[in-house]
Amino acid sequence: MTDEQLITRAKSLQDEARRILEELDLLAVIGAISEPEVVGSVKNGLMIMPDIDIHAWMEEPDLSAVANLFPTLMKMPTIQMVHFNNYRELRRDFRKDRINFPHAYYVGMRTTQPSGEWKIDMWFGKRGEVGDYDATELDTMTDEQRLVILRLKEIWKDGKGYRDGVLSTDFYKAVMRHNVKDEEGFIEYLRTKE
Repeated sequence: MTDEQLITRAKSLQDEARRILEELDLLAVIGAISEPEVVGSVKNGLMIMPDIDIHAWMEEPDLSAVANLFPTLMKMPTIQMVHFNNYRELRRDFRKDRINFPHAYYVGMRTTQPSGEWKIDMWFGKRGEVGDYDATELDTMTDEQRLVILRLKEIWKDGKGYRDGVLSTDFYKAVMRHNVKDEEGFIEYLRTKE
């Protein structure tokens, strides 16, 4: 895929993600119990997959309040699945690929769109306990860094995610903090990452 195609696809996916959020009125729904913020690739134009990430900040995370959202979420148009994981109180999942998951309540949704299935990941938790990457760092991203991140994401995608347990934040950290510019540099970063 050419650089131009990567940028065009990222913009198209970003536009569709915003449309989906507006169509579902999802931020208003979860905004009744939290301060939602669209983060990650949707916010920063770094999309290569149909995936929307939302941090739903709560001063005091409330499991009952999150659970009470489910009837509304399940009745939204185009929603095919709503899933819950408790990574706040009951961290029972010790799989290596989930060890760094946020200390939060996770709600995942799948929406069927004309373009295919979209994943929506929502993390309900306190500021500072959701995510280990300061996303404001991406506010200083250059066009060159954006392209490097898009290229690396494309190389590492495996259909539904990234191979080798790599997270989106791994790309951001490698490029923004360690000046990684190519696949070889990223492989070296993965060997020595924090």
